[in-house]
Amino acid sequence: MTLSKQEKQTCDNVRKFFKTDFERYSQLAELADLKSIRYDGTPSADNVNHQENKLITTFYYKNIVETVKGIISRMHNECYRDLIKYRHLEHLSYSQIAQRMNYGESTVKIKINQAYLLFAEMLALVTDIDLRGGKENENKEND
Repeated sequence: MTLSKQEKQTCDNVRKFFKTDFERYSQLAELADLKSIRYDGTPSADNVNHQENKLITTFYYKNIVETVKGIISRMHNECYRDLIKYRHLEHLSYSQIAQRMNYGESTVKIKINQAYLLFAEMLALVTDIDLRGGKENENKEND
């Protein structure tokens, strides 16, 4: 299966998302349970509760992490689900995935790209994160 330029961009975006954004969101989401909002009666200069804003942000990250894991678990194609799970949640190499799933490495790479395309579509439907490649997304980024 040959990917179009748009599909290749989508796959690259998904890879980058898991490598950088998702890892960061996962790390920051763990902080959501560490501190509660502090109301000590001391007014701030700008009348903003910075601790509350931080807590809201960490809960946003936690929600994204849970949403991503939910999307993966709801993929009907078990192969796609396992490929993304092994690669990005269990951090297995392509050769380890190939061995675990009884595929060749080239088959893993082809199938994982198909899984990425589906994942990007699903993620865009349920969040404000759109990893799909193409001109419509370039325009959003330039606004």
